[in-house]
Amino acid sequence: MATVPFPAHDPAYLSDPYSWLADMRRQGSHFVESATGKWSVLGADDVEFALSKIERGTTDSAAERNVHFPANPFQADGPGHAGPRRLIAPALTNRAVQKFRLRAQQLVDDALAGRERGGELRVVEEIGFKLPYQLTNDLLGIPDVDNAAELRDWTWKVLDLIDAFPTPEQFAANIAAAQNLAGHIAEVAAWKRNHLGDDLFSTVIAAGDAGEIMRPEQVVPYIHTLYLAGMHTTVNQISLSLWALLTDQDQWDLLVAQPNLLDNAIEELLRFEPTAQYMVRVPEQDTPIGDFVVPAGANVVCWIASANRDERRWGPTANQLDITRDARNHIAFGKGAHTCIGSWLARLELNVVLGTIIGRYPATQLPDQEMEWVSNVIRGPRELLLDLRMER
Repeated sequence: MATVPFPAHDPAYLSDPYSWLADMRRQGSHFVESATGKWSVLGADDVEFALSKIERGTTDSAAERNVHFPANPFQADGPGHAGPRRLIAPALTNRAVQKFRLRAQQLVDDALAGRERGGELRVVEEIGFKLPYQLTNDLLGIPDVDNAAELRDWTWKVLDLIDAFPTPEQFAANIAAAQNLAGHIAEVAAWKRNHLGDDLFSTVIAAGDAGEIMRPEQVVPYIHTLYLAGMHTTVNQISLSLWALLTDQDQWDLLVAQPNLLDNAIEELLRFEPTAQYMVRVPEQDTPIGDFVVPAGANVVCWIASANRDERRWGPTANQLDITRDARNHIAFGKGAHTCIGSWLARLELNVVLGTIIGRYPATQLPDQEMEWVSNVIRGPRELLLDLRMER
């Protein structure tokens, strides 16, 4: 077992976490972060086991992190999580989310309007945020708001509360954003009570009022998680996927030539560049994982980004993008009871964005740009510029 400092906020690490994680895998199956004592699990089998078998538990700062969203069903284990999850599961199956395909296509078409012959595209600003934001609103049955930019900032900072290695300044800013977001969602919930419909928000409100599966005070925390999961994770995955393809010209050209590979390519992109780099679990008792034992109460950082490039599972080309690879065994959406419930909607959004850009602008290029990587936990660029081109 190695005890090492984790370079969580080093720009060089943020630009390429995979090289550092590969080096750590070569040294052993896990390491302990020297400043915080957090355990990190690296190998694919071990990460899958930890995500599946260790309950989410309570981290040292869980109460402080969740002060504005207490009793969140998505933070629970067992029946307290499973019951509320089943409320919305039917609306998020692969078949169910297909009803949003035309809406997603309309939003992408609107974003690309006026660039029929090509031009510059700001992916995060013009598609990455707007598409999942609008689809999340549609899913919840709530209207657009005037402060969408402010809401975007709040959701990003609140999502970053899952960062296992925050600076004090980041943590304070994220907690302040959580208070603002909680107030916003409470206002939306009050509005929604007078505008109930056939949507997920109405379903959650009804369940809270009934008090059997969940309690009324859990409605706002529940919706807050759907907000976060529905917005920024997909924002980043769209940008990461385009970045990965366009920095590997052979793979881009292959997908242009064989668009029937798109669904397979999406699974490989999720493996190769997962936006959720890790998830944290806390065992209630000493827990054997592979060839080591994690002590009870330890914060266990389960490295999805490492597992998805583990050579023992993916072979000697694990660190290469290969859109012909069968990558369905990736864990970009987690594993076990807390696997991302919106994974099929995320795949749909990726399919529409990538399919549209590849189909309309097959000669697209990455212009010179200074990439700013914004998080060690939810990976993604602050912005990604594309030069949309129909011909080289």
